[in-house]
Amino acid sequence: MDLRRLRYFCAVADELHFGRAAERLSVAQPGLSQQVKVLEAELGAPLFERSSRRVALTEVGRVLYPDARALLAAADALEERARAVAAGRAGRLRVHTTRSAPSGPAAELVDSFRARYPAVDLELVTGFTGWNLEELRAGRSDVVFVRPPVGPDAGVEVVYLGDEELVVALPAGHRLAAQRRLHPTDLEGEDVVSWPRRNAPGMHDRIETELWGGRPPRVVREEPDDEQVLRAVAAGIGLAVMIGTRVGSLRFPGVAVRRFAAPAPTVGLALAWRPSVAPPSAARFVGLTGVTGS
Repeated sequence: MDLRRLRYFCAVADELHFGRAAERLSVAQPGLSQQVKVLEAELGAPLFERSSRRVALTEVGRVLYPDARALLAAADALEERARAVAAGRAGRLRVHTTRSAPSGPAAELVDSFRARYPAVDLELVTGFTGWNLEELRAGRSDVVFVRPPVGPDAGVEVVYLGDEELVVALPAGHRLAAQRRLHPTDLEGEDVVSWPRRNAPGMHDRIETELWGGRPPRVVREEPDDEQVLRAVAAGIGLAVMIGTRVGSLRFPGVAVRRFAAPAPTVGLALAWRPSVAPPSAARFVGLTGVTGS
């Protein structure tokens, strides 16, 4: 059944006048009449009683009219949704955040997107940079938060969001806790608690380069995430170099936090996505950063 003919039928049913219906639809009256006759032929029944003085719905027309209206409304809604998805204003967007940035710029970006595009079904998953990139490459995520640098990857675009300061988490009774500010040389020879390099290889190597000159520190324990790292620090196992905002949000008892003397070492936060295969909503999400990718 042709939706155009149904629209013609409904217009005539609304006006009960072919001339006014044609004017409303901006079509020629003979063409409108012809299309209504084609619809009647398809249905095998007249829809209107016609005379020189009046037009009225037949019983078939009266029964058909509400269903035709509902069908046209559904078709209009379907067309509007398709346009919204194509424009990135609706649909689904899969975003992987990083565990080291549960608040700050990442949370603000997610909240801003939700407020601006409420019709997009935003699916959030939290993971580490290494795993996030694997999910992106496998097509199981559309946009991922990462800790750069990330290696060159065909088709992957990285949008740098900014830097965050590194601090040192110390057992409360550690000798370095007596200092107000620390220097990288203060960490030489100290026992260190860290997380596995596979979590964020680029960030891991950057920290070693900035603080230990590229020489591996004396890591006495590896823990899977920040909470376990701080628990080990509180137990006196060793010190840990962490992102300041992350340590501040956890506020672990038995841990003293000290900043570095200027210029303080930092790590970055970025978005990674694959523009060539990402849904339109991904471009909307990345666009909220106001940053050009690289």
